[in-house]
Amino acid sequence: MSSTGSPSKLTLSRPVRQPSPAKLVGMGYGQNVKKLQSGARTRVHDGVRRMQDGFFQSLQIVVSGIGAYLFAEKVLGHTEPIFAATAAIVSLGYITGATHARRILEVSFGVTLGILMGDLMMLALGRGIWQAGLVMFLSIMLARFLDNGILFTIQMGLQSALVVLLPPNTDGVFSRSLDGIIGGVFAFLLMFLFPKDPRRTPRENASTLMGAFAKVFSDAALAMEHYDGKEAWHSLSSARRLQPLYNVCERDIITSKGMAKLAWTGRNHMQELDRYQQTLTKIDYAIRNTRVLNRRMASTINNVHISSEAAQSLADALRTISTAIDALGRGMSQPEADVRRASRVEARRELSLLASRLEPHIMGVRSLEAEALVLMLRPLVVDLLEASGLTHDEAASMLVPLDDSITEHAPKTSAIPTHQPDQSDKHRADTRQLTAVLRAKDKSTATSKLPQQQMSEAPTATSRAAYAERVEKQRQLNTAQLTIIEEEFSSKKR
Repeated sequence: MSSTGSPSKLTLSRPVRQPSPAKLVGMGYGQNVKKLQSGARTRVHDGVRRMQDGFFQSLQIVVSGIGAYLFAEKVLGHTEPIFAATAAIVSLGYITGATHARRILEVSFGVTLGILMGDLMMLALGRGIWQAGLVMFLSIMLARFLDNGILFTIQMGLQSALVVLLPPNTDGVFSRSLDGIIGGVFAFLLMFLFPKDPRRTPRENASTLMGAFAKVFSDAALAMEHYDGKEAWHSLSSARRLQPLYNVCERDIITSKGMAKLAWTGRNHMQELDRYQQTLTKIDYAIRNTRVLNRRMASTINNVHISSEAAQSLADALRTISTAIDALGRGMSQPEADVRRASRVEARRELSLLASRLEPHIMGVRSLEAEALVLMLRPLVVDLLEASGLTHDEAASMLVPLDDSITEHAPKTSAIPTHQPDQSDKHRADTRQLTAVLRAKDKSTATSKLPQQQMSEAPTATSRAAYAERVEKQRQLNTAQLTIIEEEFSSKKR
């Protein structure tokens, strides 16, 4: 009986087996072990790669440090010239975003001026802890006044304090300053006589960046083809992750060009590094435009319904851009000059063919939202054409001229079939299923909801023939122009 006096209903059901606490602990432990193993493998792999990449530079550091120490000790007769080895090692340290020439100068002058400050202040104030603190403060402030280099400031402050704290040097007042200069000279000699190939790191970085860049557009093409909002947002997320990869390329090209300027073989590499830097600048513009394009595309897919023809045309354009970016990547990363040149030519031809049909009417676009996507693709293609080696005017001339805007004739957004989910429904239906339903209704119900003026805008056989003629004419113009440009490249006029 129940507490209310009415007979309770007895129901028989199979009890649901819950995993025991011990089993849950075991499952969590197993997952943690797998995560630790995966993290350990990643760390080992990254460590081995860093060791391989830094092997040659490590030899340079060791040879310059030991050489500077032995020269100061055996040739100049200095006692324990540790400052010579320190200056050489710091000058050749692993750096990015700066040149070795600047680093060598910062270390050499920082050591020299710091020791000079320490010697002068020690003669005036004596030795002790408070004198060392005062000397260090004054040296740091003087370093900040002279230059904004971090190493320069550190070396001046450190060396001035050490002069006051360490026992007096029996080799003379300014012998430690001379040791610092010797360390800088040995670092410079190692960079000049036994240089590392400055093109290796930029090539590796370019391969990583451009591979990820091409993947963004291949994902975007699938998102547009499937008309899937989740895939579109995934593509946008991937586009946002391109910026750190670009920043690495930007920092390392500065360092690599600095290495090339110091090395006796550097002139042979500067042309490739200069072209790499010019290409990288245009890639930066393209990456910025890509983020804007992907954000707009994701919003369009999630909120409005465009025609199947427009979606397929946009997907094909995005896929062509992915192929062109992949070719541009080979044009930046391949070691053979002929392969790099051929890859740039391939990218130019792919992009020029796309530019010849990148116009809303030609691509079957009949709505404002799809027109906006086409118009966003045009400056992006210009950026990539410039990355392939064209000037801005040459790249812009590849684009097929725009026809009259369709904005005034496009249906209002409210007249386009859209998905308006109930606010109480927290679980949205799958986007692909929604798109299939909308496209099935496109031929029957959607056209009846559009204004009569829009129905008359449907392309006829005559207009399609006119569009094809425009594309063919622009394609022929682009082909002729590319032939002239490639001849100029071959004759080294550019």
